Amino acid sequence: MRKTLLLTLLPIIICFSLIADEISFTSRESSVSLRDGREHVRLSGDASVSVGSLRISAESIDLNGSNWSVIECRARVEIDDSERNLSIRTSMLYYDRESERLLISSYLELEDRSNELSARANHLEYDMQNEVLTLKGRVSFSKINNDDVIQGNAEMIRYDRANNTISLSGNCSVIYKGDEYRAERIELDIEHDSIRLESEIRGTING
Repeated sequence: MRKTLLLTLLPIIICFSLIADEISFTSRESSVSLRDGREHVRLSGDASVSVGSLRISAESIDLNGSNWSVIECRARVEIDDSERNLSIRTSMLYYDRESERLLISSYLELEDRSNELSARANHLEYDMQNEVLTLKGRVSFSKINNDDVIQGNAEMIRYDRANNTISLSGNCSVIYKGDEYRAERIELDIEHDSIRLESEIRGTING
């Protein structure tokens, strides 16, 4: 049996306690389909979803699956995670709640307030369980490190938040402690204050 609801004009607030975390959402307009195995909610107009410490807002949000395990967002997407102290702005988002993976295939701006790192890229894969972010497509980042600012560019960056390491690959350049490094692969270990370069290496060291 299929049931479809179309709700408009008034703000809507709905809560479900499913999977591990309660999920709640609000919007100005919503359509709800409750067909078995193909449950779907579409939110639009000041739409937002909250699950655990994660809050997502966008022009349009779709929740799919029998337990609303997949969240897809479009247009003016903003993600804020109060527990991880992390925020992202972009235009498209795919979030799988069960696997705890967040995917973005559009231009994005990321702010990691805990580690004082900001980044820009055109693609993001975020493994939330292991705190590993993979950014691709003309990636640039800057990170405050004590009294210094580390800056870097690459085609791809793997950022391990838990271990405070940054791995760059593809046309990499890094400014680290006032020195500039260029290579095909660069490894930064912020915790142990070290840098490792691979492939063709060029550098300019002051002093």
